[in-house]
Amino acid sequence: MAEATEQPAPAPRRSRLGLHRLRSWFRGILRAHLSPREAGLAVALGVFIGVLPIYGIHLPVCVVVARRMGLNQAVVYAAANISNPFFAPFLVAAGLHLGALIYTGKPPATLELGDGALWTLIREAPGLYLECFLGSLVMGAGLGPLLGGLVAWSMSAWQGRRKEAHEGR
Repeated sequence: MAEATEQPAPAPRRSRLGLHRLRSWFRGILRAHLSPREAGLAVALGVFIGVLPIYGIHLPVCVVVARRMGLNQAVVYAAANISNPFFAPFLVAAGLHLGALIYTGKPPATLELGDGALWTLIREAPGLYLECFLGSLVMGAGLGPLLGGLVAWSMSAWQGRRKEAHEGR
């Protein structure tokens, strides 16, 4: 009589429910039809958040704030990418300059490169960050609605009128 060999039990199948939910959530965000008002608000908020010097946490901040405000999270985060490596140095420099003007009433002091420059920079870092954050708040409050929001609103409204005119033919 032949001995019966035991076959290992098949591994339990992983539930794709979580992946399915994530995929449908992502598709819903990307396929959402935004009104000009919603597009303008989402871009304005994204630009405001993107200007802030909170590098590394822009994504969670965008998701939380967009959810609370009922805005499209993908659009908010896309607009927050204004702080990409090409623009970030200019945003930080402008934030520092504007923040110093607001905080101290005069332009920021220049750092002298010399023997103690690193320790001076480390010692001054909290004050510099405070000035940069303050300047970025003001700059974001201007850039977000004026530049980002108005441009997105007008482009979305133009696209809506164009679509209506095309469907009316």
